[in-house]
Amino acid sequence: MHMFRRVVGLAVAAISLSAGAQTWPQRPVTIVVPYGAGGNSDLIARLTAAHLAPALGQPVVVENRPGAAGLVAAKYVADAHPDGYTLLMGTASQLVTAPFINANIAIDPVKSFEPVVKIGDNAFILAVRPQLAVRNLAEFVSYAKTNKASYGSGGIGGITHLASYLFARNAGVEMLHVPYKGGASAVSDLIGGQIDMYSASPSEIISLSKSGKVKLLAISSKKRLEQLPNVPTIAETYPGHEVESWNGLLAPAGTPQAVLDRVASEVIKMKGDAHVTKKLEEAGITPVYLRGQAFSAEIRQQTAMWGPVLKNSGIQAKD
Repeated sequence: MHMFRRVVGLAVAAISLSAGAQTWPQRPVTIVVPYGAGGNSDLIARLTAAHLAPALGQPVVVENRPGAAGLVAAKYVADAHPDGYTLLMGTASQLVTAPFINANIAIDPVKSFEPVVKIGDNAFILAVRPQLAVRNLAEFVSYAKTNKASYGSGGIGGITHLASYLFARNAGVEMLHVPYKGGASAVSDLIGGQIDMYSASPSEIISLSKSGKVKLLAISSKKRLEQLPNVPTIAETYPGHEVESWNGLLAPAGTPQAVLDRVASEVIKMKGDAHVTKKLEEAGITPVYLRGQAFSAEIRQQTAMWGPVLKNSGIQAKD
């Protein structure tokens, strides 16, 4: 009799989860972006929202909450009710690097979130202000060695910060770090000449380079970007240098598995959407779809990789 009740209980639980997936969502879903408008995360979130809305039969709203390398948004989502109505368009900054530096913002990258689905990867383009009289990476390094050069980032401990930090370390130069609440402000000051350099997401910077508002010197990927064949990799000058990030959806810990599976299944269908793929690739984003456990495994792997770098960097939240 006891065994019969246990079997029935499991069956009821399975039916409940299935029903939850079928009835969710009953109201709009919000995708929170940890940066301002215009960057990779914002672009991917809006493409994802446009795809999900008809699939889910409810509006999908994109909400930008920049600050603290994206940890402001991450904390907001981590504290949200775990019902699937509030999702984070996260990056490696919020899940891997920034929490190590900004311990005063109380989120646990492992315990606070359920990784739902990874969507794409991107490298960073080392861009300099247009007024700077340098034509390539070697000339910029020479400039930085004889001048107090500066670089901007989207926040202390974020990937745009660490991309520039690693470049400066590999090049043997000391540079002043100027953190911003997001990439848009950093790009604006780069154009205006207030900072010398910024490691930008391709979507933030490619169009600006075409109009001469910034200079592109190198990219942090293993190989050159197809859209920018004349921009060398940093690794061509400093072998082994490689920095990439990702974008993916995460939900508050405790969100029902049936809801996570529903979201992941719908998002992965973007793989077959030629319009979405074209928009991602034009922005320098490589579409890569990983769901659930595979996504979690990659986050753990990156955490293990960045840990020693961060521990030995001396970077603090007040820098």
